[in-house]
Amino acid sequence: MKRKILPLKESSLPGLALVLILAAMLVTMFAYHHWTRSKPNERGVIKWDVISYYAYLPATFIYGDVTLEFLDDPPEGFVNDNKFWFFELENGNKLIQTSMGLSILYSPFFFTAHALAPLFGEARDGYSSIYQLFLVLSSLFYVMIGLLVLRKILLRYFSPVATAVTLVLVALGTNLFFYTVHEGPMSHAYNFTLITLFLFLVIRWYETPVAKNAVWIGLVYGMIVLVRPTNVIAGILLLLWGVTGWSSFRERIMFLLKRSPQVALMAGCFILPWIPQMVYWKMLTGSFLFNSYGPSGSSFYFGSPHIVDVLFSYRKGWYLYTPVMLVATAGIFFMGKSCRQGWRAILLYLLLQIYLQASWWSWWNGGSFGLRSFVDIYGVMAIPLAALVDSAVNARKAVRVVAGLALLFLLYMNQYQTFQYTRGVIHHTGMTKEAYWLNFLAFRADGSSWQMLSIPDAELARKGIYYEYYTGDDHEALRAMEPEAAMDSVRREIESDRKLVKEIRKHASREEIPYGEALEMVVERVYDQKVSPG
Repeated sequence: MKRKILPLKESSLPGLALVLILAAMLVTMFAYHHWTRSKPNERGVIKWDVISYYAYLPATFIYGDVTLEFLDDPPEGFVNDNKFWFFELENGNKLIQTSMGLSILYSPFFFTAHALAPLFGEARDGYSSIYQLFLVLSSLFYVMIGLLVLRKILLRYFSPVATAVTLVLVALGTNLFFYTVHEGPMSHAYNFTLITLFLFLVIRWYETPVAKNAVWIGLVYGMIVLVRPTNVIAGILLLLWGVTGWSSFRERIMFLLKRSPQVALMAGCFILPWIPQMVYWKMLTGSFLFNSYGPSGSSFYFGSPHIVDVLFSYRKGWYLYTPVMLVATAGIFFMGKSCRQGWRAILLYLLLQIYLQASWWSWWNGGSFGLRSFVDIYGVMAIPLAALVDSAVNARKAVRVVAGLALLFLLYMNQYQTFQYTRGVIHHTGMTKEAYWLNFLAFRADGSSWQMLSIPDAELARKGIYYEYYTGDDHEALRAMEPEAAMDSVRREIESDRKLVKEIRKHASREEIPYGEALEMVVERVYDQKVSPG
């Protein structure tokens, strides 16, 4: 059947949406210019997790030592002022905790900055402003590629109008915007693109199951898992995309068995991006495979997921700080007509993502705007979002108006809450119901809100024990007590909290220690935090 040619105005809307998105992101990037903040210990871009993601590049190509042994006898003038973070292993080697996937993606921009640094009078040390600028540009580059691929996916199933609206909502109405323009070199913008590209390749392979498509699926999937190992769950899209029931699931298994040479090719290509990582681990640990998060005590607690907290809490609730994704979740049930072959895969993928996030020791993702790990799946969630938008576009006028105003408000909320976060109105870790509503849509934080925060104890959380310190609590009375009496007071407080006691018992069981010993560990920790100055 000959494809109908749409009027230029309507067919050009997705392209115009991408131009709008690019302009908005560029303006915001240059308005904040985080890359110019390059003081020691205060870099605007290479900070926190990015220190480790990025470390492989300067360590290898500037200091010539990915093992970081040069830190024991550093070059003249070198100061390790938050340039390299590492864990010292039992064998004495210095391990970069995160995998090198992001360094691979950063590398074209790193080498460009390294070549241009002398022209701009910048030090070729890997950390001056030009390196940070190109890291920021790398996030924008990859996100725009991801949005271009997403445009291709959406136009397969939805109208240009629904596609354009969805692109704008995903890019400007979620925390993808923040993790592109403010903290772009974090992993999430890159995984957004990788997972979106992976889905596109999966769809194309099932339409045209040839070796070339299998190669690309394997390579991209390998990079997805290398950048963030928990994103291995994206493989559910490969297994279930197009499955509409048990009968078609059996057909899918037969399809994969029939094309086992291509599946084997995928597996081989999956391993290719991992080869440098496995060589690195072998050099430092003696093993090709290594749990690099083990030394820090980071782990999952699958038996105690914080699902309600992840979705709805004032601390980091996904649907509270990214309400567009509540609409997208509802959109899964609108996919029956437009994208029937995808709703089961998307629903299961979403449920797995929620469960994994809720089971991680730091379910709130540390300091972040909203739950940043969910940014990775926004290319997939764009499909049910577009399904709901498409339904609204084709509804009667009153519904279109109400839906349009609602979506516009959600976009505004994301932009304004992003602004609030950059100004500290929304706290990076400790938001509570009281602090949220006191500062709702506020330009500046109300001073009293700083006495309403609740800060989780990260050291205890790593053990699966969730204790919070309220910033408004006065501990002077506790400090005035004799230590033994003060610890008794803390012990009574802890034992009065049934949920906390249950978590302590679970920790004791995991560690095979008496409950009393685990309880005293918690009591001492809480006492020290409350009584010790600072």
